[in-house]
Amino acid sequence: MSSLAGAIGHIDVVAAQTAEVTPASTATDIQGPLDVIKVTGSMIRSVDIEQAQPIVSITAADIQRQGFATLSQVLQNLTSASTPDISKSNPAEAGPDVGGSYIDLRSLGASRTLVLIDGKRMGTSYTGMANLDSIPMSIVDHIDVLADGASAIYGSDAIAGVVNVVTKKDFNGAQVDVYEGKFIPHGDGSQGQYGVTFGKSTKRGSIMFSAQYEKQDAIGAGRRPYSAYPLTDRFPLNGLSSMGAYGQFYNPDGSMSVLNAGGDPRNINDYHMMMSPTYAADGRVTDPGDTYNYSNQITLQSATSMKNLFVQGHYNLSDDLTASFSAGFNQDRNTGSVGGLPLTTFSLTSLQHPEYSNLMLSAQSYYNPTNADGQTPTDLMFQRYVVELPRLNINKSENFRFNVGLDGYFSLGEHQFNWDAYYFDTRYTGSILATGNFSLPRLANALGPSFMDANGTVECGTPDSVIAGCVPLNVLAGPGGYSAAMLNYVGVNSYERYGSSEKGPQVDVSGEIFPLPAGGVNLAMGLSHRSIHGYDTPDVPSSEGLTTNLAGQPTRGGYSVNEAYAEFNVPVLKDLPLAQVLSVDIASRFSHYSNFGSTHNNQYKITWKPIDDLLVRASYGAGFRAPTVGDLYGGVSTTYPGYVDPCDVTYGLARTNATVAKNCANGIGGQPALNQGALNAAGLGSLYGNGFMQEQAPNMLVTAPGAGPVYQPFTQGGNIKLRPETSKSAQLGFVYSPSYLQGFNATVDWFRYKVRNVISQSDVLYNCYALSSVTDCSLFQRTAADHYQVSGLFASPGNQGYLSTAGYDVGLSYALPKFSFGQFNLKSQSTYYTRNESQQYAGAPISHNNGMAGNWRLRSNFSIGWDYHNFGAEWTLRYYSPLKQSCYNAQFSAFPCTLPNYGTGSGVTPMTQVPSVTFNDAQVHWKAPWGAVIAMGVNNVFNRVAPYFYGGNGSDSAYSYNASYDYGRFVYLRYTQRF
Repeated sequence: MSSLAGAIGHIDVVAAQTAEVTPASTATDIQGPLDVIKVTGSMIRSVDIEQAQPIVSITAADIQRQGFATLSQVLQNLTSASTPDISKSNPAEAGPDVGGSYIDLRSLGASRTLVLIDGKRMGTSYTGMANLDSIPMSIVDHIDVLADGASAIYGSDAIAGVVNVVTKKDFNGAQVDVYEGKFIPHGDGSQGQYGVTFGKSTKRGSIMFSAQYEKQDAIGAGRRPYSAYPLTDRFPLNGLSSMGAYGQFYNPDGSMSVLNAGGDPRNINDYHMMMSPTYAADGRVTDPGDTYNYSNQITLQSATSMKNLFVQGHYNLSDDLTASFSAGFNQDRNTGSVGGLPLTTFSLTSLQHPEYSNLMLSAQSYYNPTNADGQTPTDLMFQRYVVELPRLNINKSENFRFNVGLDGYFSLGEHQFNWDAYYFDTRYTGSILATGNFSLPRLANALGPSFMDANGTVECGTPDSVIAGCVPLNVLAGPGGYSAAMLNYVGVNSYERYGSSEKGPQVDVSGEIFPLPAGGVNLAMGLSHRSIHGYDTPDVPSSEGLTTNLAGQPTRGGYSVNEAYAEFNVPVLKDLPLAQVLSVDIASRFSHYSNFGSTHNNQYKITWKPIDDLLVRASYGAGFRAPTVGDLYGGVSTTYPGYVDPCDVTYGLARTNATVAKNCANGIGGQPALNQGALNAAGLGSLYGNGFMQEQAPNMLVTAPGAGPVYQPFTQGGNIKLRPETSKSAQLGFVYSPSYLQGFNATVDWFRYKVRNVISQSDVLYNCYALSSVTDCSLFQRTAADHYQVSGLFASPGNQGYLSTAGYDVGLSYALPKFSFGQFNLKSQSTYYTRNESQQYAGAPISHNNGMAGNWRLRSNFSIGWDYHNFGAEWTLRYYSPLKQSCYNAQFSAFPCTLPNYGTGSGVTPMTQVPSVTFNDAQVHWKAPWGAVIAMGVNNVFNRVAPYFYGGNGSDSAYSYNASYDYGRFVYLRYTQRF
């Protein structure tokens, strides 16, 4: 097997040179009388089975030559990996998966990649996500990545592929691993990893123990040019919030008054009319007016710490019976800052307790500027960022997993069989602490009537009815005006507790059942039972809608599955002209789920070696992904997503899509007509003089795409009627290792996937107006009283539409002959997509995602390595191809919009071209005579800043920057000591 790259790992060329290499194997390998192995992607144990599927294997030595500290960072550097579903660059993200790291193969989503540890499921959260941070790097021997469908072998979730983390075995002695690094010249984002491993191995067995601690410091959004402002440093005054650090209140005519800097919030003369931003003709803001930049309070990268313990061992009870066990414990803590609460009358919403919705500053409040001599006391609608109290989201999780089993051999006549039986159990528990939220009942008191008593203390209530313990809120004050006593009274911490478990037994048998002229026919078969459960329980005040935290009902549920599989490997021809090897592999798995019934999936693989130097391989199979506990039993929860109203005539689809424009103007499915006549009749003609517009606040029109709902939160929940996703995958490729050019290897593999019945949230607004779906139109409301803004919407997941990707993997490596000054290795791995498309509903327009934001057509790694005695060096280039993205605002020339007439098949969608980017990494290392390996390196040597994204970055990030790109130059030192 040839080494491909520090970032690339080993690419499988097993079949071309069987006698010289060893296939990638799982940790359940048994070295018994037949010296058999089990390769990732197959359950058959055999002496010599050619690989029918491409496997990239990343060894511990490869990892040492990289500048990455975590398993997820290593895997994200694979060219077959796409932008992850969840990143640490979205401070507003919520839920149990926040702060974790995930792998998305083939751009099909992280939940469609199965993660194994030593060939066994590592388990997931109740949402189906496998957090790679829970696997310590110190225990890794190598990582096998199979980027091909494998549900017939492994069951649910292996639609896009499999990541199998193989741990160290038969470890003798001790090893200490130390890693330290930080971004330079920024001096932030420090990352450290410290591990120790002990092991002892004898003829009868082995034992290994490993402990590791890891930390990654936060990066403040204000410390990078692309996150210091909502629209980067190129447009520092654009996209700022209309809500600031000085109190604001609405006037009867809909205008807004803002407190002057240093002004007295009780003096109405210390306010001025809100000043809107001033725009140049090209759309660039020249004067921000009263808008506010909140980026200095939020994080670009959240802070993470992890503690890991791992122990495993085996004992040979006899020559043909071995007992084994493993156990791991992981504790994570992730902290992100969301910034202060945007406290506003319109965000104070409780669906369960309408009496606490749309709270206003009482006319009788001591802090109401209209409650003064010469004024008419008036209840005031208000808004202000609570800059005194940034909100923190602290997610603590623990993962415990263990595996215990027996494996051995038995004979039937002349045939010998391997068997194993094991039981695994993996559990996740966690809690989320959200600080900086407010109690709605206490806010109602603090914003209600108040007065100053004879002692000069402001009290809640009236002189005849004082509310004991209440502290009135000076809600219109400037920065620092919210005292500690005020915040302590209204402030409340919100808690959420969650967990999941996956456990069950499995029995496998494998061996040769009868001979053929070309070799023995091998069979593997097995039975398994798994039970999956999960829960998520918010605290009572939050679930009852009594706080400003997002309200949610509990999630709880589970199901079980019984499975049986069989796999045959049939050698057809061997040692013949144009058929050195020809074999067929057939696998079939039957799964019965307690909630939705049965599914049956097959896979077919062919391996053909026409000559010694060339291997041709192909596979075709069916796959599936069962709905998760969260998909099925997710409690109804509230959310405030940023969205673009399709009916907005300036920024919505109505501007370019004729069907949307017609349905919005005429009304559909019970939704009101939004034509100019209807708007005039509702008294909205002066506000919407040019047609219907989305509002960012009452009477305040959006000035750019993507404002959030302001009248009512949206709601979402699970769907117990979900069925599994189904898929088809195919792969065809070759491995070429020419005997006339020793050291050179080439692999080319074509792949194609199609996933149907995709489980996804319905895009209710799009389906209503673009697809004329009357059912979806009934799931949201518009009323004239709310200016026809979307004032409530419910969405749940459904089986709908499809995903499809196709492309090529190309791997090249060449180990040059040794020179007197050392040996050089050239290594390259690339993934090129020819297709990446999706369709939300049958009959809906097809979205062509290839080359769009977050979906690179081409990712490529190339490295040059040099080794000379105990010294070595590596230079690696990581390439990301150009992308297209939606134009942020096609009307303004300041913003890039290089393809204003771009057609997508469903009308014109203005796009802009985003350039490619290449990051350069370098490392030097030395094997010291005292058993140490010392490596120093730099990732992103030239401190390259990747392209900015203004119309959506295509990743889970709050910024105009894709979370997969580097955050700057990262300098590190790695020290490994063996004893």
